[in-house]
Parts: sequence; structure tokens; C-alpha cells
Amino acid sequence: MEHKAKILLADDSAAIRALISEILTDAGFNVITAEDGQDALDKIYKENPDLLILDYEMPHKTGFEVVQDVRSHTGYLNTPIIIFTAVTDKGTKLEGLGLDIDDYLTKPTDGDEVVARVKLLLKRSRQKMDSNPLTRLPGNPSIQARIEREISAKHKFAVLYCDLNNFKAFNDRYGFGEGDKVLLATSRLLVQAAQQDPSSFVGHVGGDDFIIVCALDKAEPIAQQIVDGMNRMAPSFYNDTDRAQGYMISTNRRGEREKFNFLSVGIGIVHNSLKELTSFAQVSSIGSELKCLAKKHEGSYYAVDRRS
Repeated sequence: MEHKAKILLADDSAAIRALISEILTDAGFNVITAEDGQDALDKIYKENPDLLILDYEMPHKTGFEVVQDVRSHTGYLNTPIIIFTAVTDKGTKLEGLGLDIDDYLTKPTDGDEVVARVKLLLKRSRQKMDSNPLTRLPGNPSIQARIEREISAKHKFAVLYCDLNNFKAFNDRYGFGEGDKVLLATSRLLVQAAQQDPSSFVGHVGGDDFIIVCALDKAEPIAQQIVDGMNRMAPSFYNDTDRAQGYMISTNRRGEREKFNFLSVGIGIVHNSLKELTSFAQVSSIGSELKCLAKKHEGSYYAVDRRS
């Protein structure tokens, strides 16, 4: 949440530090101040702030020198950085872009603009950190937030828990590169099916687990489109030999050679039409049960919670 975000503000002017610190504190941020470049570095590595605002010209180390140091550490590659400067020439800004600086604020600046820029960069940072690096779909924090939002709204909705069958065996047989192609194709299939509900949400839990949140009346049509789509495209992932025989030979979890059917999808549909859903944990628990039930069927299948 934005109100918990920690901001490191570094400027050698005590007046500017006091002014900007007050503006950000009033906006609900936790502000740490530094009076020069070296002080900024010391506090960055000690406090691990969510965003940096650095003066361009400071004693000991300039703002750009601080950026160079920070970006050399893997853990800070995605930390949003704003340079606070009175310098407006194009060359300076181009140099900053080369250092992976996210934004500039020109002195003097408006308090509302400072807050707006900070909020925007924090939002982008959360989205970037949350999304799955392969599929670019939202990850667990966004998934939980969306489901909790639906619960709070108290209207009818459904959550589809989607899991690929025989994916580990496929990875063992064909390699992780081919496995990634399967995950990308699956994500595209889910996104396309979810378009039946324009307000739907598609998330990637991780590995071969995905989630769709949608309107209740669209849940089964979406699930059926996914099942049909997976049945059509699954054979294309295999080589000619496996495709001709209709199965593959791979290693099971006990390390034994075994015959595996083509990839398929198991879907568990959780909804609140028969009983109230009260928490994300409850939805996840029911979804896991239903997904396991769906996976017991041969081929792609979806199971709907019928319990009241």
C-alpha cells in the first residue's frame, strides 16, 4: 500500500529537505532524509527504501554517482529513482536516462506534482515486481487483491483455478524451453477465453497454475472454451513420433519410465451462488479441492462446486 511506502529523500539544502519531507509525510509516506550523497548511500543500504529522490548536485557524491552505486547492486535494479534538479539541459537528462533514472523533478516544484509522481512510480514498480516474468500476467498479490475485492463487493462471481496435467513429465521429456512455450500458449488461451467477460481478471500463480476471476454466468462458458482450446492445441507441442502414437514416454515422480497422455487442463470453479465466500484463504482451499477433482478425469475437464 502507498501509505506504507518508504521514501529516501537526499538533498544538501535543509530547507528543501524540510519542505519535501513535510509534503510527502502529509501524503502518508514514511520519509527518510539524507544531507549528502554518501549519507544517502549509507541510509539506502540500511533502510532499503521503496523509492529514492536524489538531488542532482550534492557534496561527497552527486545524485548520478549515487544512482551508479545503487544500480550496481542486483537488489536495487528495480527501485524507482527520481532526480531532483535545477539543471534542465538535454545532455544531463540523457545521461540520467542512461543510468536508468525513472523521472526528473525540476526545482522549484509543486507539492501536488511531487506526490503524483511518487505515487505513479510506486504503482508501476508494484506492477512490474508482481507480474510473472514469462507470461507478464499479474501474480499472487494482485490475484489476492482482486478476489478480496470481489468478496467485499458481495455480487455473484466465480474463480477458475486452472492447472496443467502432465506438465512436469512434459518438461522432463522436452526441456524447460519447450515448457515455457506451453505456458505462454496456455496464458494466451486463458486470456482469449476470459474475453467473454470484459471485466474478467487473469493471473499467473506460478509454474503451470493460473487463475481467472469472472462474472458467475461466464464461468462455465470460459472453462469450456479453455478445455476445447487445450484439446485442439495440445498435440502441436509434441514431436511427430509422440503425436502419431498419441502419448509420450517420460519419467514419473518415482524416477520410473511411464506412459503419459498429452497435456490437458484441470479447472476447479469456485463461486458464491450457493454459499457465501468470506476470505481469500477459503476460496483458495475450495479451488485446490476442485482442481484435484478435475485432474482425476482423463483429459481436459472442469469441476464446479455444487455444495451449498
